[in-house]
Amino acid sequence: MADLAGNSQHSADALVAVIIPAYNAEPFIERTLASVLAQTHRNIEIIVVDDGSTDGTTSIVRRLADGDGRIKLIQQKNGGVASARNAGIRASKGIFIAPLDADDLWHPTKLEKQLRVFATAGNDLGLVYTLYRTIDADDMVVFTPKRTHPNGWVFMQHLGQNFIGNGSSPMFRRDVLFEMGGYSSRLRDSGAEGCEDFFIQQSIASKYRFGVVEEHLVGYRRTPGNMSADFVRMLISRRIVLESVLARCTEAVKPALLDAIFRTDVEIAKLGLMTRRFARVARHCANMLWRSPVQFAKLVAAFAAIFLRNAKRLLPRPENHDRGSEIGRNFWNYSIHEFADCTENANHRVGLSNLALVDEKLGPSRAYLTRPPEQGTLAMPNEDTKSDSLLLPVET
Repeated sequence: MADLAGNSQHSADALVAVIIPAYNAEPFIERTLASVLAQTHRNIEIIVVDDGSTDGTTSIVRRLADGDGRIKLIQQKNGGVASARNAGIRASKGIFIAPLDADDLWHPTKLEKQLRVFATAGNDLGLVYTLYRTIDADDMVVFTPKRTHPNGWVFMQHLGQNFIGNGSSPMFRRDVLFEMGGYSSRLRDSGAEGCEDFFIQQSIASKYRFGVVEEHLVGYRRTPGNMSADFVRMLISRRIVLESVLARCTEAVKPALLDAIFRTDVEIAKLGLMTRRFARVARHCANMLWRSPVQFAKLVAAFAAIFLRNAKRLLPRPENHDRGSEIGRNFWNYSIHEFADCTENANHRVGLSNLALVDEKLGPSRAYLTRPPEQGTLAMPNEDTKSDSLLLPVET
């Protein structure tokens, strides 16, 4: 691939476009924007796309924009997170794109450190991600994932474990996002919004290497009302993404992909029953039976084993306080290098190591797919977006 104009992807002064989709984000948007304005990398444009909010989100953004000209506002009727992000990307000029959810937080050095990784890499590097901590409504850390942090060719490993874990961590090269067609609205159209980030990341992994900053630079907020809290919908969304990959993967990828789909089906059934969403689970199982009776039989057997293994958990038991990954301090009070005291399942770690070996074999020749990944909907503007050309943001 040819270099970007002026080889500017290697410049520490490159313009970074921060894209923030916002829907009824009044409780958090000011804190989120404050974390962006505090970035040590100063050459940024901040595009907030209000996705049909009915609260005070736009008033807060306009007030902050009056004090910093780097903030711009786009307004559109509610079209979902993919539509909002694509609108912001179209309106941006940055060589790099850094999405940020309207309730998440960034440490001040996040963008600077991601740009350093890009500066030392070639044109086969498509994105750079960072580690994160899960936070609550009060910015208190409730969970710190202890996962592997792969870099390089990671398509198979990303199928086995969504190690990026959220949409506010990656920084993308602009040309790579456009090559993939941006974010896809198909998940929302299917009633399964939630894994738009996993979708675009998996598509990029089929053609580009990943880089990583192994520091906890993102506060990923999870509250009862936000999208990521609906685990069943998120899992169904993930399954749709995996099906899209299955339709175009090579034979070398298929065994690991079928295993990922099966594990997703088990989680859908388990969590669906735990949350008493019986009708949705029944529809999902019926579809699975129609698609693959063998996989459905395996699902029934796996779920029976889970039920028997966990039957004792239905009985009252003392609360276990020994949970090393749940901390309870404010996000800003943590060292960015501090890890939780917990470990991954040994069998799972072995499985990921095996997937890494497959990546080493398939990645350099990009031998993951038989045809290009499914395109996003970046080229399909939302007609309800308030912008003269859909190329420039509304002045605030």
